[in-house]
Amino acid sequence: VFFTGVEGFFTPASSFGLMAGNRIPATPVTSRKPANIVAPTMVDIKVQVKEGEPIEGAMRRFKIAVSKSGHLMELKRRRRFESNNEKKIRKDKEAKRKRSQMRRQRQM
Repeated sequence: VFFTGVEGFFTPASSFGLMAGNRIPATPVTSRKPANIVAPTMVDIKVQVKEGEPIEGAMRRFKIAVSKSGHLMELKRRRRFESNNEKKIRKDKEAKRKRSQMRRQRQM
């Protein structure tokens, strides 16, 4: 006798204690994480300081690289709860901004 677990995994019925009149557990036992959880990605931003370059110039290039990566925008966005309507508005604005950037790149 086999007991069907989660998403096609088969487990012998004896490991669940299902022999000779024992009841089937109401919820299947699983250790799998939900598929919609995405682990945060780490982006390493590096700036090479050139020979004889002042540190202010390297700091300016670092700030530009950080702003282009989008880390600061993400940090500001996560400071407070964002409702579904606010999320929809933000995503619409981002899509509009992305479309206009693509349009400008095609014209060049």
